Amino acid sequence: KAESRPKKTPQKAEAGKRNFSPFKREADNKKNNSTPEKGDTIKSVKKETTVRKLMDFKRQAVEKKEGSKPKGNLVSEINEDGTERLLWVDKYKPVSLKAIIGQQGEQSCANKLLRWLRNWHKNTSDDGQGDQHAKTNKTGGKDDGTGFKAALLSGPPGVGKTTTASLVCKELGYSYVELNASDTRSKNSLKEVVAESLNNTSIKDFCSGMSIHVLIMDEVDGMAGNEDRGGIQELIGLIRHTKIPIICMCNDRNHPKIRSLVHYCFDLRFQRPRLEQIKGAMMSIAFKEGLKIPPPAMQEIILAANQDIRQVLHNLNMWCAKEKSLTYDEAKKDASRAKKDIKLGPFDVVRKVFATGEEASRMSLIDKSDLFFHDYSLAPLFVQENYVHVKPAAAGGNLKKHLVLLSGAADSICDGDIVDKQIRSKQNWNLLPTQAIYASVLPGELMRGHMSQFPVFPSWLGKFSSTGKHDRIIQELAMHMSLRTQACKRTVNMEYLPCLRDALVQPLKDFGADGVQEAITLMDSYCLMKEDIENIMEISTWGGKPSPFSKLDPKVKAAFTRAYNKEAHLTPYSLNSVKTSKRQSGSAMTLELNEELTVEEIQSDEDEQDTVESDAMIKQKKTKSSKLLKREKNEE
Repeated sequence: KAESRPKKTPQKAEAGKRNFSPFKREADNKKNNSTPEKGDTIKSVKKETTVRKLMDFKRQAVEKKEGSKPKGNLVSEINEDGTERLLWVDKYKPVSLKAIIGQQGEQSCANKLLRWLRNWHKNTSDDGQGDQHAKTNKTGGKDDGTGFKAALLSGPPGVGKTTTASLVCKELGYSYVELNASDTRSKNSLKEVVAESLNNTSIKDFCSGMSIHVLIMDEVDGMAGNEDRGGIQELIGLIRHTKIPIICMCNDRNHPKIRSLVHYCFDLRFQRPRLEQIKGAMMSIAFKEGLKIPPPAMQEIILAANQDIRQVLHNLNMWCAKEKSLTYDEAKKDASRAKKDIKLGPFDVVRKVFATGEEASRMSLIDKSDLFFHDYSLAPLFVQENYVHVKPAAAGGNLKKHLVLLSGAADSICDGDIVDKQIRSKQNWNLLPTQAIYASVLPGELMRGHMSQFPVFPSWLGKFSSTGKHDRIIQELAMHMSLRTQACKRTVNMEYLPCLRDALVQPLKDFGADGVQEAITLMDSYCLMKEDIENIMEISTWGGKPSPFSKLDPKVKAAFTRAYNKEAHLTPYSLNSVKTSKRQSGSAMTLELNEELTVEEIQSDEDEQDTVESDAMIKQKKTKSSKLLKREKNEE
């Protein structure tokens, strides 16, 4: 091949050398002129990173100016005529906004992003509007993105977020720079590479005549670990002071890191295209490639890929590499093998449990049971919380049938709770499939229909936490009053606390400040502290109702607090925390050498604790000062 390749004439060789891009010549000159030094290793790496980013800016501008198309980075083969055979994902990549599947409407996310970016300079200013809109965005913000300096595109993978952002920039004539998960996006790297360009109102130095450029931050929910540490907070700081648009993209909008970022961004949520939209586009591509495939087979392939357009194109390209025809049975078999496995959140799981129509008809019993195992701790709680909000299709609007279905679903959930208790108490984890049937599959089959509202988070978790807190408070109150009541915490809760509440509040309510001493005397007789009064009011009052103590006059409550703090109150339990000596952990040899010193320190600590001054149970007399003693002697 080397001998058969035609040799270039000297003139053509010189012309080829002249046609080298100025950037490459500049890089070669720098490479030849630079002399390596021992101490410049770290600096050279940082400079290389910055130069690489700036060279990308310039290369994009030159390619756009010359009208050259960048070559696809994924090449499957070389044709016989020497041309590149691209993968279908690259070959049929949209070249305009109208070609993006599911983004043709006037109120689509693509058109909203286009209008926001076109009016970015008009709608943003440096007078602090970014912070103001960050506060308003917590309640939804504005639909046109006015005032936001950045946009957040969120949605599942394969819906065209990156393609939409790049095509919007190209349609407006803006150059863009993209940083994704493969780039280090920590706080320091963002400062080095991005911050300098964000503070420039003119991008002439970087883009050789381009009017503006846009920063695209892809996969911001993946900024984690040591490499991207502090990246989200630095990105928020850049958004607040930027002078160019920033477009952020993420898959999981409910990620904890995105919750702080979303308040500073124009929120655009991408949804998966409908099955009919994807099927029409894929059938058109199959016709262009000469592929014979029936529409039902195409539908099975799309559903197996979970409506991910890129996955569908990859599967078609792979399966049709040998033959240009695909039957329904072959497509269904291949689709089941290449089924895309995705992790659903609890809100998506509960929607699928009660889903109706074609989506439910395609699910087998195993598929319905697998929904429970996405999170077997939370899934039954979500089902129990949301099954009452579903309008079952089997009821047909009949109230009596609706109530019968509700009763059956409630019985099934109760059976699932019994199985769950057996699993947790006796560690019988092989009963999990049984719990899945009772707690998820059966309620879903009975109540399958339309959910009237967004799924609600389980309130049981909050009530369980409050129950634990109240149990600890009652245990503490029973311990404080144990010398007077000699009763268990259940008896204290049911019989003592309501009477104590009325006996404490009634004197303050009837006599005002004059009844303070009577209330304090009652507290001392039951060995109660000031904090115990608040706990008694919290436990003995129904939720949502104000406590009797809060209805008192503020002056009476202030007099009660002053009178209580003025006196010393003896209690049969210690008020001081136990004194602990902090010692650093050392090796075994160090522990042996310091064993005698440790024993002496423990003895000295015990001696300090046994002194009269440190004992909270002993009430000490106040010693008279020397001046008072001299005055008494003079009087005598």
